[in-house]
Amino acid sequence: SPLLRRSTGDSGGAPAASAPAANPATAPPGAAWSAAMKYETVFDEAALARFIAAAHEVGVVAVDTETDSLDAISAALVGVSLSVEGAGACYLPLGHGAKGLQLDDAETSRQMPAAKALKLLKPLLEDPAVLKIGHNIKFDAHVFAQRGIDVSPFDDTMLISYALDCGAGGHGMDELAGRILQHQTIKFSEVVGTGKNQKTFDEVAIDKATRYAAEDADVTLRLWKALKPRLAAEGKATVYETLERPLVPVIAAMERAGVKIDPAVLSRLSADFAQRMALHEAEAHRLAGGAFNMGSPKQIADILFGRLNLPG
Repeated sequence: SPLLRRSTGDSGGAPAASAPAANPATAPPGAAWSAAMKYETVFDEAALARFIAAAHEVGVVAVDTETDSLDAISAALVGVSLSVEGAGACYLPLGHGAKGLQLDDAETSRQMPAAKALKLLKPLLEDPAVLKIGHNIKFDAHVFAQRGIDVSPFDDTMLISYALDCGAGGHGMDELAGRILQHQTIKFSEVVGTGKNQKTFDEVAIDKATRYAAEDADVTLRLWKALKPRLAAEGKATVYETLERPLVPVIAAMERAGVKIDPAVLSRLSADFAQRMALHEAEAHRLAGGAFNMGSPKQIADILFGRLNLPG
């Protein structure tokens, strides 16, 4: 099946592990980060074409989407950010004020029509010669797939971080930016607010959205430059390239299509598991010399190391 082929990296085209050969340099230390980084807001076709051409030339582009919801399947696309080595980072606003909201932002009317922007982006996002970098790219892949774009090939900095340092802390962009790049990112709550005053992203003024969204793409590219070389150096490339990365399109396809459940079979399984668990629990109580709560780590510790005197 297509899902099986994709889970093993055989998508009918270039395998997942055969992303374009890139030579990412070590990311600059935190001291080299420019706090005054200027990000560009893209309003017209010529500016977008310039970033697209730069991405084709370099062969690597970081991509991020902004939406009005965390449900990638149904969310409206508010904007797209890109970051290309040597060209900088930009934000392409597409849906600010789309719900008839009156933003205090004269630039809202300058936004490029989403259909035109996506038509220009599609060849880049589907180009097998250009590696697309994302942080939790499955979300962005969903957003683009709902608009007829299949993002490939790709790298995911969140998954690379997990493959390298699965137990060393969180793998969110904000935490990784602080830990690896020594950079404090703009927090989402700083842009949209919190509580009853929280906005959706399409209600954010475009200049403020640009600083946040373009930074996301910029940080993603910098994280990739820092993390990607470590995969081979630390012997983790196989884990990432044959397990973690190929699963992204498989899981994404399952989430879009849904999973059929047979209630009758599920009910029989539940009854079977409950019966077998009851037998295991009775055996555990027999071995322990008395009843105890198997869901309590403290009681289990008392049984194992107190009553049974097992070595720690």
